[in-house]
Amino acid sequence: MDRVLEEARQKIIDFMENEYRGEDIRFCSAYLFGDSKFIEKNRVLADTFNGLAVVERPNIIYIKTDTELKINGVSIRELTEKLHLAAFFGGDIKSIENSANNVIISENLSFFMSAKPKNSVFLYNKGFHLTKQISHFVKKLTFDRVIFFGDVDLEGLAIYDAFREHFDGIEFYPDPETIRFVISVYGDALPPLKQQDRKITFLKGIAEMLKEKNVRIEQEFLQVLFARGRLKRPEWMDM
Repeated sequence: MDRVLEEARQKIIDFMENEYRGEDIRFCSAYLFGDSKFIEKNRVLADTFNGLAVVERPNIIYIKTDTELKINGVSIRELTEKLHLAAFFGGDIKSIENSANNVIISENLSFFMSAKPKNSVFLYNKGFHLTKQISHFVKKLTFDRVIFFGDVDLEGLAIYDAFREHFDGIEFYPDPETIRFVISVYGDALPPLKQQDRKITFLKGIAEMLKEKNVRIEQEFLQVLFARGRLKRPEWMDM
């Protein structure tokens, strides 16, 4: 770890031990470094913050479902039907009732807003800073599978790493076969990687493939392929 990174890490530790009052990661990042996303952009700093943060701080969790799910006695399915989605404070859960289903955690808002769940609960992650809160919530649910649907780039793989710390069996979508298909058929249309220096603990084979081809697959591009019938939709998603 270089000196600048170590100094930033120590600054976070000192703040968390002496001044932290449960604020979210972006508030703290802006306060400490003048950049609300500075901590999230560096895995070491994000891990340091999340390891010391209060799990039940009141971040808003966005959710939608077509299954039987009640939070604090409120039907999330009915809210999804009437309002398209629901939102609640993650630190204010008194009761949960739900049937077994798939839990799909989306990295990007566009997919979460436009796609319809099929026998599933959809959650919007919003990046690194909510992984711990969402993981804590998902563990309270009854579920068959947990799937993280993210961008196929090093940032997306790093977010998956963060979820693997909480769920050994969490799946990553798109799967390797789908990734290879999209790269082979649409590789010339794909944008280059934004960065290549992020350490990936899991899915190293996918990371190396992306680096070798110097491409990334945005979640939004997969949505285009779904909508045009060029890629089969997973069984947990409707359009």
